[in-house]
Amino acid sequence: MNSEEEQLLTLDGQFVQRVSPNTTPSSNTYEAIAHMQRNLGQNLPDFPPVAGPESSNAPENGQENWELNEAIRISREEGKSRQSASNTRFGFNRNHRHFHSHQNNFRDDLEEEVPKEKWTQLEKDLSSLVDLLKTVESKKLEVQEPSQKYLNQVEMSETIKIYSKSDLGFRILGIVRSDKEQRRIDEANWNMLRFVFSRDSRVHESIINLEWTPMEKELLSNIDDFIHRQEKTAFRAGALSIAINFDDFPPNLTCRSKKNETILLRPVVVDGVAVLNATYSMNKTRSPFYGRAPEMPLYHDTLNYPVKAIFDVIMNFLIRGHKTVVYLPKYYKDYITPDGISKVDDVVAFRKLVELEYVQFLENGDDRRDWVWFHEVSKKADDIGAVFVSAIEYRRRTAEIKYEKPSERIITPCFFNAPERLMVLEPTIRYKEPGSTRYKIITEKEILQFCGEDEHSTLCEQLYLDKQIELICHLCQLYPMKALHRVCIQQLLHLVVAAKSDFEMPSMDLEAYARFHNQFVGVDNSEIDNSKIIHNNNEPI
Repeated sequence: MNSEEEQLLTLDGQFVQRVSPNTTPSSNTYEAIAHMQRNLGQNLPDFPPVAGPESSNAPENGQENWELNEAIRISREEGKSRQSASNTRFGFNRNHRHFHSHQNNFRDDLEEEVPKEKWTQLEKDLSSLVDLLKTVESKKLEVQEPSQKYLNQVEMSETIKIYSKSDLGFRILGIVRSDKEQRRIDEANWNMLRFVFSRDSRVHESIINLEWTPMEKELLSNIDDFIHRQEKTAFRAGALSIAINFDDFPPNLTCRSKKNETILLRPVVVDGVAVLNATYSMNKTRSPFYGRAPEMPLYHDTLNYPVKAIFDVIMNFLIRGHKTVVYLPKYYKDYITPDGISKVDDVVAFRKLVELEYVQFLENGDDRRDWVWFHEVSKKADDIGAVFVSAIEYRRRTAEIKYEKPSERIITPCFFNAPERLMVLEPTIRYKEPGSTRYKIITEKEILQFCGEDEHSTLCEQLYLDKQIELICHLCQLYPMKALHRVCIQQLLHLVVAAKSDFEMPSMDLEAYARFHNQFVGVDNSEIDNSKIIHNNNEPI
């Protein structure tokens, strides 16, 4: 046998003589190559035929010898590929057409191997585990020590909580109003309903209060004059909402339908992000969601939404007679995370506002790269010619403001940093033109009403009286009303009752009146028969 430098090892384990460029291969070399091709030829590429020494076409120069060595190299690479593919330690090739069917069959075989009684036992074990966890959580509620009871409640899976820095941790939220909260709301509504039904013939005479305060006397006189000046159809279904002017106190009632003209109010688009920004204290302004809207985080405590703030904005425009909608980012659409952490500070009120379609959500549905929150909301305002409640901080600072489009006439709510977040919202704008020293004023009428012929002034964007009354009654169930709103609501509800409009007044009707009387008066005034609080045609209800 020749030395290793003079020989080549083939795939079948045989040594062949190395061929130099100027040497003719021996007969043994040809036989080895031919043997290799017979064994592996079906998987090898088509090589030039190998000639024996007796052939007249035997290689006589280095080019043919080089082709022979190249054929050997290619055969080695092909052999390695086949070996890797067929080696059992690599498993099935995932690109093979039978791989997935084999895998599925393999899983089916495993499932068939598990006896049915094992699955039954597993189901029983899981049920026992669930019962055990419920028992553990119920025992946590029996703890009397306040701090431990609080910690146990926070850890419970069903507890809804919100992170509050002012509370130094999580504050537990309720999915319904507590007894204390509900009593405050009921008491506020009862005080309004006493005035609303104070002259209703269906209420028993023995419980009507005939001692009016000076302000109540003025309100009653204004309501009577207002009804007398209007047509009979002014307070029926299909009539436009009643506008209330806040310039004077008590606020004035304004009928929108007159003989020669009809006042059309602009709808209201509220930028909910700007309202959130307005509730921050001056030294903590963050401008949330500013600029291009990013992918929203699952939860961040700086974005906790104060629901009472948008409630006050909505109620302000609802009393004025406007159709209103608040837009929020899709971040708040799933306002409770899987861990029970709330993104809003009042789940009960927020759920109701969404149900009433006051709160709607915007998202970048087209995946546009130039999608900006402020531009999207302002476009909504421009499309319908709306009153735009937002903040100037969210506008591009390079954009010129001409105060011609609704989105350029921004009014911004101001919240005093008090526990109740007292709101001031003035619907007027003062500005200076470049080079001028005098202020120009856009009046409340120009901002709130369609003036002249406006392409956006359509009846579909108007609020109607029956809907206005229904929505006010719904919102009265969420919070006790502030003094100004309470006086306005008393006038509106007393007006429709005195005009015998027969509108739906959810939770603020005669049945609610009787219930509140039993709750707040009946116990202390036992000489009155509570079953005869309300009568119709002198018959008790």
